Amino acid sequence: MEKESRRRAGGHGNEESTEDRVDQAMKQLSLWNFRTDAAILAPGTRVVDLFCGVGGFSCGAAKAGHPIVLAVDSNEVFLKAHERNHPNCQHILAEMPCELPFPTSGEWHLHCSPPCTKLSIMNNLRYDDETDEALQLVRWSIGLVKNAKPTSWSLEQVMHGGVIDMLDELKRKHPLTYDYEIVDAYNYEVPQHRKRLIAGSPHIIRNLREFTPSKRVCVRDVIPNPPREWIRNNLYSRPHHKTKERVAVPFKDTMRSVDGPCFVALATGHRRWATKDGEVLRHLNAEETALIQTFPSDYKLPKSNTLGLVAVGNAVPTRVAEIMMAPTKANKQPRL
Repeated sequence: MEKESRRRAGGHGNEESTEDRVDQAMKQLSLWNFRTDAAILAPGTRVVDLFCGVGGFSCGAAKAGHPIVLAVDSNEVFLKAHERNHPNCQHILAEMPCELPFPTSGEWHLHCSPPCTKLSIMNNLRYDDETDEALQLVRWSIGLVKNAKPTSWSLEQVMHGGVIDMLDELKRKHPLTYDYEIVDAYNYEVPQHRKRLIAGSPHIIRNLREFTPSKRVCVRDVIPNPPREWIRNNLYSRPHHKTKERVAVPFKDTMRSVDGPCFVALATGHRRWATKDGEVLRHLNAEETALIQTFPSDYKLPKSNTLGLVAVGNAVPTRVAEIMMAPTKANKQPRL
């Protein structure tokens, strides 16, 4: 009645006041946010896994209830291991970027884990052309979101400034499609501190942001009878966080108890079972490292221990992928 009185007082019954127009605009904005924020990850969504390796992400997505329909990698040994664990999936051996048979209808999720070695701070032999090549693969992977039009998407990568800049710009321009989070796998029930950048659809990233671990998992939780009570890291130098020059690692920082998290599982075998005073027994093998990466104990790895360590070290921790891919419901709270 008050709004109607204002219209009549102005003498123009068909005109709306400024307040009326603002009210209408806010209603439309609410409806728009309700509609666009209603994205969900439905149970049984088909998954495409690019740069799949032995299948860390695929394994986690399958545990979350999604069928893996396409897996692509350039390493034949890793792809065959993936096939042994996911026999109902189409497997393609290929160097990417390339043309691929993506789904053309229905709900499907695209995941990419482009190689990160050339972007990692631990690789002090990086060259500009190699970095540019690695960034081009990341750019191509992210471009598939627009070109292949998956229902949802995700990407795992190291925390490289070029990747972050790329995602910041996309998130600013298209906040309903692009989001990312820096995560430590230890906060997601994985027994190691492993920081990575996870990008993807906002509702996928929301799964990570809203997750609360039921417990902090340690090495002993996944390897109940370890051959020694400590793990020693024979990576004796590391890049300084500011200067990037390699500096010596103090002895105390090379040792971890099995009652805590392990060192990061890398593609190289730096971790060894040891006593408290540092006397080593042997390196952790591929099967033990896979358990620390939260693969199931019966997961089939390459027969070569060396290749198995590389494959497992490069994988997305299975538990992190499972949490990312937990089926979601629409967020029905409008955001103004």
